[in-house]
Amino acid sequence: MGELLRRGFDAQLADRNTASYDLLVGRQDEEALHKVQIKTVRSVPWYVKVADFKGDMNGVTIYVLLGDERALKAVRYFVTFNRDLADYIHLPPRWLKNAFMPLKAVEQYENRWDLLEQLDSSG
Repeated sequence: MGELLRRGFDAQLADRNTASYDLLVGRQDEEALHKVQIKTVRSVPWYVKVADFKGDMNGVTIYVLLGDERALKAVRYFVTFNRDLADYIHLPPRWLKNAFMPLKAVEQYENRWDLLEQLDSSG
């Protein structure tokens, strides 16, 4: 949330019982706020819900890679539409509801904060 605020976005925490998103995000000069999911790990891969990649996939997820606890490297942010990653989830045998999202799938979206500007036109 702090990174979004630093970049000029308005960001509000969702209620703690909200199932499909973590933040409401928008521009300070706009009234609309959009649902954004945040996935944070110290080391890859990220755990994801299979349901987030079915049906309406216009949702945005920001994948955050913190790195190890010594903080020797900068935090990395990957801003993506779920629809762009649906083909990359890795579903282990006998897993039905959860999957992995590998770093290789999200690397091209590193620091793609401009994708948040497309929220009004994409859904």
